[in-house]
Amino acid sequence: MKNDEIEVLLESIKVLREKNGHTLKFLAREIGINYTALFKMEKGQQKMDLDVLLKVAKFYGVTVSELLGRNDTKENVPFSTIAESNANELEINNSLSYILENYEAAKNENLRGNPMGEFVRHEIVKTITTETMLNQKKYLVVGSVGQGQWATVPWVSCYDRSITRSATLGYYIVYLFKADMSGVYISLNQGWTYFKEKYGTKEGRNKIKRIANLVREQLNTVPIQLRNEKIDLATNNDLGKGYEQGHIYGRYYDLNDMPESEEIIADFQSLLVAYQEIVNLINGRSVKQFNDYLLLIDDEEFLENIESEEEKYQDTVNDLAVEGVTNFSKDDEGPRSRKEPVVDKGGREKWPRSASEAASALVKSNYKCTINENHRTFTSKTTDKPFMELHHLVPMALQSHFINDLDRVVNIKSLCPNCHRAIHHGTDDIKAEMVEMLYRKSRDELESKGIEITLSNLKATYKISVKK
Repeated sequence: MKNDEIEVLLESIKVLREKNGHTLKFLAREIGINYTALFKMEKGQQKMDLDVLLKVAKFYGVTVSELLGRNDTKENVPFSTIAESNANELEINNSLSYILENYEAAKNENLRGNPMGEFVRHEIVKTITTETMLNQKKYLVVGSVGQGQWATVPWVSCYDRSITRSATLGYYIVYLFKADMSGVYISLNQGWTYFKEKYGTKEGRNKIKRIANLVREQLNTVPIQLRNEKIDLATNNDLGKGYEQGHIYGRYYDLNDMPESEEIIADFQSLLVAYQEIVNLINGRSVKQFNDYLLLIDDEEFLENIESEEEKYQDTVNDLAVEGVTNFSKDDEGPRSRKEPVVDKGGREKWPRSASEAASALVKSNYKCTINENHRTFTSKTTDKPFMELHHLVPMALQSHFINDLDRVVNIKSLCPNCHRAIHHGTDDIKAEMVEMLYRKSRDELESKGIEITLSNLKATYKISVKK
């Protein structure tokens, strides 16, 4: 600060103190500052650092600009006039307040080389890392005020290096400053870019919100004060809305009611435990693999040979058939490249089955058993038609051996429950008869979709012994 500004500042503090009938000792005790040091500061014998300045301003309910004797709005106060103090000595609560009180003023100046940018990118990063005692080999803390232009929502993120080092992908803890600078959120959040690129903006927002709900359901260590499920960043820009939809858990700190540093640090460390829960759920998978796995059922796709999913798969197929959600438009296509495999909790690659593809096969069969159209079964409550189950003739477990998709209508057979059990659990003679009949009926259509397999190889997949 310039000498005349320092004189105004010291005189303003003295006037405020005396106006309120406070002695210097009283003020020192209330704001937690050594009396002798505060005495020297008021006399101009010792430099008043920004930590003390903010504490005095907060105690008397005024802004730094007002202490400097400025009557114009905060947005018009040159940030550089209050940025030259020892900002790097701030505690975490005052660091957050410092950004909230001065960011708007800083935005009126050039971004390049601006002290606020340096503070967010470096000083508060050091403060968070030091005060929360972070393991820097495991975690990376990064702050940003934007690239090329000032960000509407500046942020400071903490990344687990094992899963992400970027705010565009993955899961992380982040301090998100509201666009109107009235407060800041600590948020367990996730990268928006993955969802936007995969699903588009509109559907991506639904998917990232769905992921937030699914992850939230699996967290067990989040304390009550951090269980806020919604945030409002006071902005309509795309990135801000992405943060809002991606929020999992967190807490809001109002500028006018900022907690003590100890409380903020405790919140951070508690959220760090929940963050580790997510890292454990990911279990060595990439973030993309983890998200794809979580969204399987939401995308109406299911893995084969997972007993807990089979009933849900069959129910969803019947629901979609009634709703008319089918893939007949794609049924006339030729060979189709296989989908990407999904990595399950154990790290194993599995191939997803589309319920809408199976619904098309069900409707095409006219709700009749492909083995024998006269087979009787009970009436489904969902469809009000004979209940059928859907079965892949060439099992999805063989997908890794085929470059073309096995999840096609021609490969999905409508079977009555009895035949479905028999083709899986019957004797070799029973299974052989069923597989041979289905294969002969379907071979030409299968080959037109690029699904080529010999009868002997198909029997082997059903573990049917070859008679000598």
